[in-house]
Amino acid sequence: MIALRRQLRSLQGRVALLATLGVAAVLFAVGAAAVASFAERERERVDDTLEARPVGALVRALQGGNDDGGNPGGPGRFGPGGRFGPPALRPEGEYIRLLAAGGLVAAVDAPDGLALPAATGLRTLDSAGGSYRSLTRPVGGGGLLEVGTDLSSADDRVGTLRRRLVVLGLLGVGLVGALSWWLAGLALRPLRALQAGAGRVSSTRDLSTRLDAEPDPREVGDLSDSINAMLARLQRSAGETDAALEATRRFAGDAGHELRTPMTALRANLGLLRRNPDLGPAERASALHDAEREAGRAVRLLDALQTLARGDAGVSLPREPVDLSAVLETALDAARARHPTVGWQMRAPSEELELTGWPDGLRALTDNLLENAARHGRPDGVVEATLRADGDALVLTVDDDGPGVPAAERERLFERFARGRDGAARGSGLGLALVRQQARLHGGEVTLGESPLGGARFEVRLSAASGINRDRQAG
Repeated sequence: MIALRRQLRSLQGRVALLATLGVAAVLFAVGAAAVASFAERERERVDDTLEARPVGALVRALQGGNDDGGNPGGPGRFGPGGRFGPPALRPEGEYIRLLAAGGLVAAVDAPDGLALPAATGLRTLDSAGGSYRSLTRPVGGGGLLEVGTDLSSADDRVGTLRRRLVVLGLLGVGLVGALSWWLAGLALRPLRALQAGAGRVSSTRDLSTRLDAEPDPREVGDLSDSINAMLARLQRSAGETDAALEATRRFAGDAGHELRTPMTALRANLGLLRRNPDLGPAERASALHDAEREAGRAVRLLDALQTLARGDAGVSLPREPVDLSAVLETALDAARARHPTVGWQMRAPSEELELTGWPDGLRALTDNLLENAARHGRPDGVVEATLRADGDALVLTVDDDGPGVPAAERERLFERFARGRDGAARGSGLGLALVRQQARLHGGEVTLGESPLGGARFEVRLSAASGINRDRQAG
């Protein structure tokens, strides 16, 4: 019983049950209509038989007979052999009654307890012996002749038909139930395959797995596409969450590693000032200058690490239209303030060069390119920044006239905390890693080559309409 309820709760069981109930309702309606139609035809056949009886001959036969006691209306003995007329006039189960002045004149085989007719026409009546159908017609002299017949044979035929239809209907319902179960199983086979595929994804927890597309039936194919789209969204969401967690862990590790040196130097200078209150003005000023420099270095490290961490996570970065010409001009003004002895030059078209991206990330990209050129170019040298449109891309080029970078070292400089030959004392080693990360986040790339000025050339190509591209984050 429990297994049956479990089967009926399944989709296959419900489809089969509904189909069986539908067919059973149709069979019941058709059977009821067939029985009603057959019963109507039987009734019409009986009525036709009654209407075909010869009224005149029956009346004459009744009027010429008497009973054994001489009383009219008794059990008459008419015709040869004591029967009422020839056999053609006496169908089996028939009775006849002749009435006059509201009373019974004569009767043949009339059942006990039958009410006398009050009017002419057909009627159905019951007695203790069964059900009867009668036809009453007028005769000469103001009398009535009632001819009736027993309906038991007709009722038996109707009952036999009803029983046969019930048996056939039950067999048909059983057959339809079994066939519906089998056909529902065939129809649901693609859905079971889809369920098995979803079960594999659930058991392996591999969100990169996709369900096989089923073109037929269309509803299953649409469901498969929807599940695959959901899995893709979950995979992206899980990837973003993992990236955010990894970025947080990396930020904590990098911050702890890189801040140790400036914080140690800052602590040493502050300790020197605390332990030597009588320190001379020159020594005190030098210690404060060193402390301020190390604090600034720590702040710059934290800013760079925070920008890298947000780029690594790639989640909820604000995206908006950005005029890259305005960003470059603002960054160039800040670079002039930091390095007033450098000869800064800018080449850019007069119109706006706009792209969709993260404003803070694009500003960090330009700041670090300019800062790198100022630090590693020739002292009091020239730095040239060029911005141009190239098809659907924007190209930013920064040239310096320094010693340049050997080809063997160029790729390594884009790694985090990687420094050039003079990088141990200058810079954090994060600037170029941040530049590459932001270039890739904005659908582009950065390359390092030789500058016409004699030093290094950094060229950044950005997609003008790409927005934030999370699939190409820097490692």
